[in-house]
Amino acid sequence: MPALRFATYLAPGLRPLYEHVAEACGGSSLVTGGDWRELASGMVDAAFVCSPPLVWLAGAVEAIAAPILTDNRFGGEPFYSSEVVVLADSKVGSLADLAGARWAVNEPSSWSGYWVTLARVGDWSYFGEVVEAGSHHRALRLVAEGAVDGSAIDCQVLAMELRERPELGQRIRVVESLGPSPIQPVVVRSSLAAGLKVELADRLLALRGPVLQRHFVERFALPPSYASVAAELSRRPGPGAPAHSGA
Repeated sequence: MPALRFATYLAPGLRPLYEHVAEACGGSSLVTGGDWRELASGMVDAAFVCSPPLVWLAGAVEAIAAPILTDNRFGGEPFYSSEVVVLADSKVGSLADLAGARWAVNEPSSWSGYWVTLARVGDWSYFGEVVEAGSHHRALRLVAEGAVDGSAIDCQVLAMELRERPELGQRIRVVESLGPSPIQPVVVRSSLAAGLKVELADRLLALRGPVLQRHFVERFALPPSYASVAAELSRRPGPGAPAHSGA
């Protein structure tokens, strides 16, 4: 297999996982992507990306695999959830209690930190203030510091953060899980040679080992259907900043 150009558009805290997967699949190096729209240029062969860009890119890329998390809530299927987190001493018991509160989103191309919440609450005016944090890690920090009242955090990212920073578990708590949702796919440019797509998918499906386990991944599987994501996105305008941002 020739060296492939891999990029990641996902959480920076999971970069060691993406580097390992890219290397195992013939990647010459892993590039940190800028705007996911650049995937439409064909300059990247394969990428780790969230599900909304897969829908928005409308045929420029295609999903070939997706991770299965070790979390037994998902029954060995390529799904994940978003955990609604608040301060440990908050009186909030669910997302419903956060109406009119301060809320942090990561960024508008994220299902787990943006669209899954919007699908539940209907409109950003549900909250009193919406802050765009830029990443799950910063959104989580804003909650832990009391700068916002809540946020929806990718369950894999949260598990990594709680393991690396045990003290965080004393400062925040999970009050609700949103999902499960089809997890972020590994995509390839649609113009990649068919044989390379098959070989790359085979390598992904064969991956196992301690690096995956350290990142709460059991293995990769064929991608799930993203029809539910597409249906939700079709109801609203394309990507953009929260309409009710207070920052």
